[in-house]
Amino acid sequence: MKLFYSAASSFARKIRVILLEKEVPHERALVNLWEPNDLGSVNPLGKVPALQLDDGRVLVSSPLIADYIDAKHPRPRFIPQELEARTEVRRWEALADGVMEAVSAVMYERRFHDEAKRSQEWFERQQKKWQAGFAALEQALGDREWCVGDGMTLADVAIACHLGFITLRVPQWFPAERHPGLTRLSRRLEERESFRKTAPPKA
Repeated sequence: MKLFYSAASSFARKIRVILLEKEVPHERALVNLWEPNDLGSVNPLGKVPALQLDDGRVLVSSPLIADYIDAKHPRPRFIPQELEARTEVRRWEALADGVMEAVSAVMYERRFHDEAKRSQEWFERQQKKWQAGFAALEQALGDREWCVGDGMTLADVAIACHLGFITLRVPQWFPAERHPGLTRLSRRLEERESFRKTAPPKA
């Protein structure tokens, strides 16, 4: 199988981390989303990550890709099989992804529109989403070492990957002192080899 990814995408980083942690053989294709590319021939949505399977089918969203990889290569498990635990991991992942989507929306807006064309009301709406998301994740994590259960799951990976990008590019949007649990979790995971190998570029 072949993974199409962007070096800066925290959604693609989730998949890259899982593949490394599981030691799954795979090809990689680095895509620069800001330059002309052939990604559309693989993923009609033009987004990363995209995973092309050996039979030619293409998976086009990080939750779906993670689910496929975890089922096909179940050691170690990142998504529990038991319904309640599985639902919890997916719930954490969805909230973390939603936070990142709100942050990304504002960053793209600032990249492509000059200040006169930006909507302050729209910015504040997105800001409320990520602030509320951070607060909910922090409260749920508390003093626990892991989000769900007694080991690393996709929930932890999603949070750490997204925070890795946010704290690098827009650290003012994530005040670490207000979120000690999330900060602790993120910093611990960033020490793992899989995270070091997939660290996002500074610019």
